[in-house]
Amino acid sequence: MNDFGNKFMTTCYTTRLGFWTLVSLLATLPFPLLATEKDAPEVPSPEMHLDRPLGADFHVVDWGNVSKYYRMLAKTCPTVKLQTVGKTSEGRDFLAAIISSPENLASLDAIKASAKVIADPRGKSSQEKEDAINNGRLILFVTPTMHSTELAATEMGMQMAWMLATSSEQPWDAMRREAVVVILPSLNPDGIDHVAQWYRQTVGKPYEGTSLPELYQKYTGHDNNRDYFALTQNESRLLTKMLYHEWHPQILWDVHQQGGVRERFFVPPYRDPLNSNIDPLVVSGINAIGARAAMDMLADGCSGVATGVSYDNWWNGGNRAVPARHNIIGILTEAASANWASPVFLERSDLRDPLGRKSYSLSNQFIAPWPGGWWRQADIIEYELSFAESLLGTLSREPKFWLRNKMAAAIRSSTLNENSKRQAWLITTDNEDLGAVIRLVDLLHLSGIDVHVSDSEFIADQRTYPPGTLVIRCDQPNQNMLNDLFELKEFPDDAKAYDVSGWSLPALFGLRVVEVIQPLGSDIQLDPIAGELPQSFLGDENQESLTPKDSRYWTQVIQELNKLSSKKEVKAANNKDKDSADDRTEDIGNEVKSLPRVGVYAPWSASMDEGWLRWTLDHFQMPHTRVRNEMIRAGKLSEDFDIIVIANISATRIENGRRKGSVETAMTGGLDVEGALAIEEFVRDGGKLIVMDDACPWVVDLLRIPLINVLSEDHADGFYCSGSVVRGIPQSDSLTQGLPATIPLMFGKSRAWRTLTSKEKESEDYADSKITPLLRYASRRLLLSGTIEKPQVIENQIGWVRVEQGQGTIILFGFCPHYRGWSHATFHLLMRSILMDPASES
Repeated sequence: MNDFGNKFMTTCYTTRLGFWTLVSLLATLPFPLLATEKDAPEVPSPEMHLDRPLGADFHVVDWGNVSKYYRMLAKTCPTVKLQTVGKTSEGRDFLAAIISSPENLASLDAIKASAKVIADPRGKSSQEKEDAINNGRLILFVTPTMHSTELAATEMGMQMAWMLATSSEQPWDAMRREAVVVILPSLNPDGIDHVAQWYRQTVGKPYEGTSLPELYQKYTGHDNNRDYFALTQNESRLLTKMLYHEWHPQILWDVHQQGGVRERFFVPPYRDPLNSNIDPLVVSGINAIGARAAMDMLADGCSGVATGVSYDNWWNGGNRAVPARHNIIGILTEAASANWASPVFLERSDLRDPLGRKSYSLSNQFIAPWPGGWWRQADIIEYELSFAESLLGTLSREPKFWLRNKMAAAIRSSTLNENSKRQAWLITTDNEDLGAVIRLVDLLHLSGIDVHVSDSEFIADQRTYPPGTLVIRCDQPNQNMLNDLFELKEFPDDAKAYDVSGWSLPALFGLRVVEVIQPLGSDIQLDPIAGELPQSFLGDENQESLTPKDSRYWTQVIQELNKLSSKKEVKAANNKDKDSADDRTEDIGNEVKSLPRVGVYAPWSASMDEGWLRWTLDHFQMPHTRVRNEMIRAGKLSEDFDIIVIANISATRIENGRRKGSVETAMTGGLDVEGALAIEEFVRDGGKLIVMDDACPWVVDLLRIPLINVLSEDHADGFYCSGSVVRGIPQSDSLTQGLPATIPLMFGKSRAWRTLTSKEKESEDYADSKITPLLRYASRRLLLSGTIEKPQVIENQIGWVRVEQGQGTIILFGFCPHYRGWSHATFHLLMRSILMDPASES
């Protein structure tokens, strides 16, 4: 290198342009600064494309710029193919960049076929299995920027794609030969644009980097990483199909950011507890990759790397957790965030210990603490690229090892013996909510789980089941995912959950499923089904005469009312046996003459629960209007709405909203006094107010409702329930007629009420209210799945209640009936609350 080159490199490093900036700039010069010119990249780097350094302060990319770069890369580079997988929730292209050697790209069909055998070796000979290993290639998925405010990974992914496509250095070159890498430029392209637009709008202002006023994913926001088993969103469904139907990768790296004051970078191992439905080889593979990365990153000068903190290996539903149940090594990394693209300066005293200790200090899980200083988007990219290089090195050095690792886990999952927990799961034909069954079978199929239907009557565990019963055998490679979805979870007593502690989808869907312990008879006749329920299960179903026990009924009612705008009497059969003397169809509620005009409260601080509420209403095709603070403060709400729904939003956010100076003036403030009075007026004028969870205290206080949240009382000290499935017991009322005797629901930091004693009513100024409990938490054996401490605090207390004040009605949910789109059984309670009114007294 000549003297000018030395000075140029020194300038680049001292001005924080970084190594890859240097490489890009050198490639543009007309004379050689390095010993040879052949190593200069021929394909424009991301920095050349963006015309700025990678991760430059105060700069963000939008989806148009990102997708344009990947299209250019695929057009100019023989090592890249670009696939349009489908459309996002808002209609943008959902892209996948496939990077490997030209020879591998020409053989993708054969590579995918080998990967499928590795993922599901059932029925294959020893030679066929060995051929799949020998002829196959390791497949790595990389998924940046699911959470669009964690924005550094978008540019990191562009840089990683460029290096994989062009570099002759190791491990990039070896990875091209030995593997196929699939990089999804972003798991949330919609959010990339929303974040870019908002940041550019706020940069340089006092509220630079403030939170968006809207969710960055249409319905879920940050909760898009809670959708990988319920599969409600376009993006999660597209990725799921790629993983379990097309590519069958062995490794997935999910790239994230976290808060900015703890470790600079998290790598696995994950912390306890460990879920038994993850194969030991998968867990050990995760740990090995993370441990090697921690060492490699430290050698690269990346201090502040922590392992075994924050993120547990228990919960399911996320993008690194669901693949682990499919024998895929799911790697999560979390980089400390800056202020979006704005740099931050942190003193050592500002930093918090990743292990939760009082002092910020080293440990075996935090070997080299970061000393503090400036932290930038460029630093995040540097750390992520360091991890990427370590990951690629680990995989490319022993590619066949990882193929054999996955096949061994798949064979173990597909083999049943005397130590197996169970043989199969049955979905019985007596389930009345066929809408829930259809949805469950669809997500099982999309998740790569085999579902069969019985051709004839059969016996399982000495019980007889009719033809049409759905049989999900456990001798299949994705058995761990199946079991983790269906089991009633027992969360360890001495642990705290990172997210939820129980999920159990059949329970949350309100379905009867049967666990089969003993081997099924060899004479059982089963036919595979591919996502649609067979007629033998549906029986003599007549979709024109659905009842409220079937969730499809609500869509049917809404469609008819919307189409005809005519009278529709809502009816449902009671919960009696068909042969009993009480067999009849009972009226539930008053006649519904037209669709109610529904308003959904939407504050200017984006609410994930409000998004899930909108998704649920759209799922049932229920028209609704989002109602902003200023719309409510204007008053006279009954002119435009019959019903207003307030999702799980805190009282502070409702009352005060965003403070002045934290965002543009039009978005500041909450409902304030004018809005509170408008809500009072709406109820007084005969409106219906439906309120969930965190919003309930605001409404209870505003309308002086005589209810006490038992969890606010002294005897509730020590109560704990973090996202568990509990039993709810419907109470006798016209609104609950025909509901099951027990309804599973999600309780997560939720609410439970009691009515007041006579003395308590005298001591406070409460409004004249008629209180009708609609559901109580079970008085015994409350917990179905997860964990709960001191359950007696909420046992037999009210979880769903109707309050009548004058001409108006308030319906309070102590829990979220639409929780993350998981709690299908309690969708019924929400739709009844919207579409039914209490029966008139004679």
